[in-house]
Amino acid sequence: MGEVEENVNLTPLIEDIKKAIIGFINREYEENHKYEDFNNLYPDLKHIGIAYTNTPDENHKIQFEINLEDLTATQLVDDKEISHYNYVKESGNREKALESMKYEMEIGRFEDFVSVDEDDLKNAIGLEIDDDGNFYDPLAKNLDNDGISDRYDHDFKDSDYFETTYDVDDNTQLKETNSEKLSILKQIKSYQETEKESEVKECNAKEHDER
Repeated sequence: MGEVEENVNLTPLIEDIKKAIIGFINREYEENHKYEDFNNLYPDLKHIGIAYTNTPDENHKIQFEINLEDLTATQLVDDKEISHYNYVKESGNREKALESMKYEMEIGRFEDFVSVDEDDLKNAIGLEIDDDGNFYDPLAKNLDNDGISDRYDHDFKDSDYFETTYDVDDNTQLKETNSEKLSILKQIKSYQETEKESEVKECNAKEHDER
């Protein structure tokens, strides 16, 4: 299998991804770059910056970049890795990996790439996301109105916790909205899983027809 893949000319697919990246830049940032500008815009294929923004309070920066050599994608907050996606590992080979990268660049939007998954953020650097989209350290924020920022701010035994934190209807709806919004890396994984399921169904259908 490895020898067969090595004989496949992947250059056209790589060039297609470069064109898709230029298309994304022009579409999302209202630029007017040509394909020939790619090497000047991205001299380092291991770090191709796709999207960059700050949280609403300007305290944290969010970046999304892809690696066109290793075929991976990484989302970072304050230069720290929050999530990482390996297209080859998930796709099975470099050809399918490149096809997935091309697809994502063609349909991706700026907001998809900078949308941070709250679980990934918490697991990576211990921060959480408030209703305004800002990141905060739960151990440094006084949520129970006791005047002290401590780990007990998340203790349901505190009398003011539920009322202060949830404000019931409004906050519940906002938290549901945030949980429904997938980061781009999770969208990619979902797409990959759908593709794999389709391939399995096609193989089963062929085997059935051959019988």
